[in-house]
Amino acid sequence: MIKFKNILTVSLCLLLLLSTAQAQVDQVQIQSSDQLTLSALIDVVLERYPVYEELPARLEEAEQFDAKASSLFSDSPSLELRYQTGQIGLNDDSLDLREYEGGISVPLWRFGQRKATRQVALGVELEANTYAALVRWELAGVLRNALWRIALTADRVAKTEKGTEVSIDLLRGIERRVDLGVLARSDLLQAKQDKLNSEIRLSSAQIEYANAIRAYQIITEQNVMPADFIEQRSAKTDIDDQHPALIYSTARLERATAEYKLQQESGTSNPSLLLGIRSERGGEDVYFEDSVGVSFSYPFSFGSHANAQRATAGVHAATVRGEHRMRRRELAAMTYDAERNLVGTEREHHLSRQKNELAQQHLAMSVRAFDLGEMNLLAFLYIKNSAFNAEMEASGKEIKWKRAIAQYNQAVGEMP
Repeated sequence: MIKFKNILTVSLCLLLLLSTAQAQVDQVQIQSSDQLTLSALIDVVLERYPVYEELPARLEEAEQFDAKASSLFSDSPSLELRYQTGQIGLNDDSLDLREYEGGISVPLWRFGQRKATRQVALGVELEANTYAALVRWELAGVLRNALWRIALTADRVAKTEKGTEVSIDLLRGIERRVDLGVLARSDLLQAKQDKLNSEIRLSSAQIEYANAIRAYQIITEQNVMPADFIEQRSAKTDIDDQHPALIYSTARLERATAEYKLQQESGTSNPSLLLGIRSERGGEDVYFEDSVGVSFSYPFSFGSHANAQRATAGVHAATVRGEHRMRRRELAAMTYDAERNLVGTEREHHLSRQKNELAQQHLAMSVRAFDLGEMNLLAFLYIKNSAFNAEMEASGKEIKWKRAIAQYNQAVGEMP
């Protein structure tokens, strides 16, 4: 009685697990479109991709830097006003001294500073333009992984569904043969256990497939995916200067170098030109006297203050330069790993296909032997499951090989 209760409890748990998994799969569905390509999908998702929101701000920054470099002055002019009187502490208006002065102070460019500012503007513009290519490349990698994850889990569901159907058909045949007295009742228990194992594998595969679809929907905010996203291996064998990640890194380096040059040319402050009008009246004067004046100031660009600012800019430029070199090494390592993985998965694909052919031949022979009573059920189930695993492995290796091609294209910067 206790054993029966335990079996009943386990059966109820399995039914609950299968029903929950099926409900999850029913809720998460996706459609395939022959018209939708991977390139078109990237363009659609890119418009609403979170990090892509930086692009308008970067383009605005580039436009403002260009406007600054085209300006006649190095900064905005300022208004200066001054009032002076000699009435403090005296009550005699005849001794009152009054002066009024107003003028416009215009910041001027240093020698070479305007040219350096133009270089910074070009660097900012180049960084903004290459940022779009970088984000598109990164998004392509995310979508490639998401699509091939769906393909791999969908294949597992298809294979486990087929395996479950085989187990169900086998159980029905065993039940008939047990009723006829050809097989022992213990064989029926083994067949039921094989069916439950198949349903557990199917439930697990369905959950993985549903998770893959949901992850894709979260990334893309779409409920449709390309029907065909298989890629051909890129002809590129190494990282070139046009790699999306590398051209952005190069743009950042050019901007940092230009900013360092600008700091060298700018010093601590800019020279200025003051154009002003003065109106003054002495203590014995009755009328005001007006005059026009021009003053010019040119601050020196040496000393500890200027050196400190240049050193800070130099540290930033050196950091970006180091990051650029490191980025190139990372891309080279990524390409090497992707190539090794591609070679390995291709070899495993061919070997697993041969293994599957042998396993299916062995299964066909075992079916005949089992039907003739020359093999017991336990040995047959072992061969059947081995053949199922070999077929699953061969199909999965083929998908992983195709995914490795996409990963290699991603590493070398080949865009869909």
